[in-house]
Amino acid sequence: FTDLIAYPDEIHRLHEIVTGLLVKSIHLAADSGAEGIFYCEDLGTQDRVLIGPKMWREVFRPHYERLTGAAHERGMKVFMHSCGYNWQLLDDLIEAGIDCFQFDQPAAYDMPALAKKLRSNKVGLWSPVDIQKIMPTGDRALIEAGAREMVETFRGGLIMKCYPSLPDIGVEYEWDMWAYNAILEADGVGTADRCGS
Repeated sequence: FTDLIAYPDEIHRLHEIVTGLLVKSIHLAADSGAEGIFYCEDLGTQDRVLIGPKMWREVFRPHYERLTGAAHERGMKVFMHSCGYNWQLLDDLIEAGIDCFQFDQPAAYDMPALAKKLRSNKVGLWSPVDIQKIMPTGDRALIEAGAREMVETFRGGLIMKCYPSLPDIGVEYEWDMWAYNAILEADGVGTADRCGS
């Protein structure tokens, strides 16, 4: 991060090059019929953002706006993954054009406040049950309660997902199925034999 302060001109030139290439990629995706783009940008630690809002606005926001603008001009939605706690940047990210956030740690937030912010801005959440505070516990009651809380808290703006690499987070497949089936039951769908069925 010191380069952002020590070499602002060089960083700006690099960002212009990268953003230009990504805009071209967005147009190629649109030309091929894609309906959205998804990118990953881990902006937070467990309890704070990695870069202050003022610097983020100055250094990064114009590039986000350029990318989301290119996607929206082509009728595409913009999904963004970010690990960690990003509350200080959410308003800026929403204003910059993010349509749906993919968070794996929703319990890092005050979830009712997060749901209210997203709902009031018509922004979605794509998320599993929290992969750090809930899923790795192996506590069936806690996992099922966490799944139901997700459905109830974010209903109407939630895309639930299963985490793609359970061994990496110390979660057994059976535990993931507890969450998955609790989600289906909370939504009145029933149960399934495997995630995604």
